[in-house]
Amino acid sequence: MQARKLGARVVCIDPRHTLSAAGLADEWIPIRPGTDAAMMNAMAHVIITENLHNEEFIRRCCTGYDRSQLPPGYEQAESYCDTSLGLRDGQPKTPEWAEPITAVPASTIRRIAREYATAGPAVLYQGYAMQRRAYGEQVVRAGCALAAITGNVGRRGGWASG
Repeated sequence: MQARKLGARVVCIDPRHTLSAAGLADEWIPIRPGTDAAMMNAMAHVIITENLHNEEFIRRCCTGYDRSQLPPGYEQAESYCDTSLGLRDGQPKTPEWAEPITAVPASTIRRIAREYATAGPAVLYQGYAMQRRAYGEQVVRAGCALAAITGNVGRRGGWASG
């Protein structure tokens, strides 16, 4: 509520139209349960391919973003960009790839990715429910990766939590 009072835009991505979505959000985006990581991976694809990432922060604070940043002994491993662009598995993690998985339209994923990447600062506030299922840690990792590639780590008003 305080963030909204200060002018923040709040987007609630949740399978259910909760009281929070109804009363606190500027926009509610329904998503198929358990598919949040796919949506975040598609958001990352947009951020990377449209050069909306924070190159300076990534170079200074991240490891493994691209092949030039793989640690010694892991030069042949798959980087974050390799995964996003589908360089190893042949499947780029595009919004069109995520749409049938998440039930969120590709155009919405693309728009939310652009909004998140350019809002500065931006926060991903993750609830605990999505983490309490098989492979629930993947959504946490995806959220932290989005925060990192957009430079929202350690920035007042930014980050990923949950």
